[in-house]
This record gives sequence, structure tokens and C-alpha cells, in this order.
Amino acid sequence: MDNLGWVQELIAAPDLEALGTILDARLHAYVEHGVPANERLLAERCAFEHEVRRYLGRAQDRGYAYPQRFPRMPSTWVDFVNQNKAAESEIARLNVRRAYENGRHDAAEAVKEGWTAPAAPAVAQPFDPIAMIDRLVQDAVAQRLPLLPAQKVGSISPVSEPAVCAPTGEAAEDNSCRMSDVLAEFLKPLDRKRKHTAKGRGEAEPVIQFAIDFLDNPRMDELTDAKWKQLDEALPDIPNRDNIPRRFAKTLFQRYKYAEETKWSQLERVTTTTIKSRYWAGLYKFVDFAIAEKHYCGPRPKFVCIDPENLAPLPRDAFDDDELLTLLRLPLFTGCKNRVHVWQPGRYFVQSHIYWGFLICILTGMRPGEVGQLKCADIRTDGEFYYFDLRPFDARHGRVAVKDLRNLKTNAAGRVIPIHPLLIELGLLDRMQDLMDKQEERLFPEWDAYTRKDGTIRWSQPLSKAWQYVKTKLKLDRADLTLYSTRHLMADWLDNDAIAQRTRDRILGHASDVRGRYGRKGILDPQIAAKIEALEPQVIKQMREILLAAKNRADAGELTMLKTY
Repeated sequence: MDNLGWVQELIAAPDLEALGTILDARLHAYVEHGVPANERLLAERCAFEHEVRRYLGRAQDRGYAYPQRFPRMPSTWVDFVNQNKAAESEIARLNVRRAYENGRHDAAEAVKEGWTAPAAPAVAQPFDPIAMIDRLVQDAVAQRLPLLPAQKVGSISPVSEPAVCAPTGEAAEDNSCRMSDVLAEFLKPLDRKRKHTAKGRGEAEPVIQFAIDFLDNPRMDELTDAKWKQLDEALPDIPNRDNIPRRFAKTLFQRYKYAEETKWSQLERVTTTTIKSRYWAGLYKFVDFAIAEKHYCGPRPKFVCIDPENLAPLPRDAFDDDELLTLLRLPLFTGCKNRVHVWQPGRYFVQSHIYWGFLICILTGMRPGEVGQLKCADIRTDGEFYYFDLRPFDARHGRVAVKDLRNLKTNAAGRVIPIHPLLIELGLLDRMQDLMDKQEERLFPEWDAYTRKDGTIRWSQPLSKAWQYVKTKLKLDRADLTLYSTRHLMADWLDNDAIAQRTRDRILGHASDVRGRYGRKGILDPQIAAKIEALEPQVIKQMREILLAAKNRADAGELTMLKTY
């Protein structure tokens, strides 16, 4: 009965993605609960373990790249299996102990009732029940281990068998790598065909280097629970860069020592989000790599320390109407000096990638990085409405290679979004047609991508830099106002217009519950699309007046129109 709920979910799953979503979520929940405490819970988990193994086999047979869709599944799977093995060992130990105690009790009763004579004094070595239990437990576990082969899917192993620990003594010192050596291997460029597996490693380098500096570059076999705890307690004591001289802020360890020496004078701690999503996540990624490559044979540490002085994450807020209109009255939107100096007033009208980037973010709620990747072919129509098609690929045209998938933030980011009529009135379709006539694939060919050290590509850089300049120029010092406030603005408009939650999630590319993943995978319902396209609160009417006034002046020749492509 305990298994009935998830069994029904697995039966109802229509494809490998839906099935993987269910398994990934439940795996994470099981690992969060920790090692099962009794045989009933262990039996339930073993049944689930069998289903995950069957899923991994199916994914391998069909060439489904599940690690890209569910990046946390491989490491969570390792933790899950290790917890089950630990529980089996402990339960086997308890069962043997219970059987031994029952036998000893029965023997005592037999002597007491006169059914048998007392045993003669032992002349052999003293009997050690604990040693016997250990031997029996080892035998019991050894019988099961061959039944748990590690299946490999793609380039990532779903389950790593326990690493063989380095020998003790002098041999251990010779064989165990230093932490810095493992970091160098961790950051080593991979084969181009498998480059996606190194995602996020470059971001993890600073905190791993902090661990190396803080722990004095230990050998991997020296990383005990005490060492991990010492590191865990030190992470919250890393200050942010504010008020630290540049020469003392090159590494996290320098910042840590500077705070220690100055006794935190005029310094602040980092946010809890930084600790969890950068420090902890980076170290977990490194440890998982070390375990998989047999450099580390200990258990995966768990980081938990947060100092009460660490700053709480700052929630983002939507633009106020006045802030939004002030932005749109800048020369970029009303008449600028030239193609380069778009923030200085002049007699030119330049609809650059920055111009369209801001407007598309505001009027669709898209992420800046999503705008930068747009292709001309992503603008589609059903004959009545125009849409941005952000799906990784069109499944109706068949499969595509993993390398050709769109670079999305999350699985839920694959969606279709109605194009607001104001964007069309401002000439977005004209831009698309001009570029297609020139055989240009991208909608914003002048929008440059930024490639990180780990090979991952970020598309939001040009718009993010422009926003930082605008925020300074307009003296927008509200701490919760960021470029992502455009998404909160669209969310606010959708909420005020009573748009259904499921539609809201689809427009913004937010993850919803499992039920939200089912239904039509193509365009939105025409009635819903019509309602969204008609979305025009008072501030959009004011936006229309400002933006179309400049566009009409350019069409009339009062402003000289300059193209950027």
C-alpha cells in the first residue's frame, strides 16, 4: 500500500521525460529522509530502486540523455543506493544479534529445565559474539552486492560503487592525490562531444580553491568528517567584496583572512543564497567528481552551517510604473546620438538588440538570455496570432541531436509565448523579414554570447551590462530592482488580469506540478492567446504613446533610422 501511489504515477507516465520527472523528485525526497530505519521502509526503497534501474536501462537503450534533463539525478541516485546499502548492513547486524540472543535464551532455558547438560568450559579462545556478527553481516551484504551492477547511461554513471580506499601507511601517502591535483583534473577541458558534462565546474573553482587554502591542500584520504566540518563552519565567515581593498579580494581565502584580521570592520557577510547555491553546490559537485574518479573513498559530506549574521536573500520586485516610463523616455527609445552612443540624445533612431531586448523582456516576461538566443524562425504564426517558439525543438519534425538543443535554464523554459501587438507595431516582423532575406539565422546577430571557463555559454551579458549603466544613469538605487524585474512586472500584469496559474507558468517558463506537464505541447489555446495579447494596463498605453511617437517620427523622416545588422 505504501508503494501504490508512486506505482500508479509510473504507470500513467506517457514518456521517458515524464517518468524521469517522477523518479527524480521521489529520489530526492527519499535521500532527504535519510537512511531507512526499518525493514518495511527498506523494502519499499528496494522496490523503487528496481524501478529506477529499469528506467536507466530504458534510457540507455533509447539514447535518451537523461543527465541533461535531470542534472541532479546521477548524484542523488548514488546517495540513494548508498543509503540502502547502509540500511541493509545495519538491519542484517540487528537480525543476527536478535537471533543470537534468542538462541542464547533458549539454551539457558533448556539447561534450567534439565533438558540438556550445561556446556563444558571452553578450552578454546574466548567466544566473541561481536566478531561473529561482523562476519555474518559481511557475508550477507556480499551476497547482495553482485546483484547490484552499476549501469552506465551516456557519459555519466548512474551509480558509483564504493571506491577502493587507498592503502594505509607510506603507500597511502604515495597513492592519494592532493586536493589541488584533483581540482586541476576537475577543471581539465573535456572532449568536445561530452563538454556538457562539465557544466558549472568553472563556477565551483573559487570555493574549491578556498577549501584547498583553508585546509592547507590536504591529501584526499586526509579529508575526514572533522575536516569537512571545519570547512563547513568556515564558509559563512567569507565576507562579500564591499569595502575590501582589491589586493585582498582576489580569492575567497584572502577575503576570509582580511575579515579575520580586521575583525569585520565595515564588512558584511554574503547571503544565504550565495552559500547554498555557490559554495555548497560547488563543493558537492567537486566531491561527486572525486568519488566517481576514485580519488576519494569517504562519504559525501553534508554542509549545513549558516551564521545568523549572513544576509537573507533579497526578493526581486516589479518595476513601478514611473520607473518603467522613465526608462522608456531615454534616448535609446526616443532618439539617440548614433549607433554607439545610444544613451545620449540626438537625431537618430536605432532599434538595436538592446532596444528590442528591453522591450521583449518587458512585454513577454522572457529571460534576457532567452532573448539573445532568438532565431528568425522562432517567430511563428497560426494565421491569427504571432508567437515566440522557445521549445528546445519541434517534436513534430522528429528528433534532433543533443548538441542542437536550445540552451534553456530549466526544462520548463521550453514554451511558446504570444508576441504583444506593440512589438509588431514597432517593426519586429520587419526586422525578421529583412534578416531572413539576408540569409541571417539569428534575430539579433549583433548580440554576442559570453563563454565561461567551463565552456558554458551565457547570452544575457549585453543586456545585463546595459541595465547596470541605465540603473546608474537614472539613479535607481532601489535594492530589489534588477533586470529580472521585467519578469515580475509581467507576472504582476498576468495576476491582475486573472490569467490562470497554469497559463501564467507556461508564459513565464516556471516549473509547475506534474499535472502541468501534460496537455498540448504546441501553441496556446487561441482564446487564451487573445486574452494575453489584449493585455494592456494603463502603463502599456503610456508606453505605446512614447514608443510609437519616436517610431512615427522616424517613419516621417524627422529622425534618421539606422540599422544595426
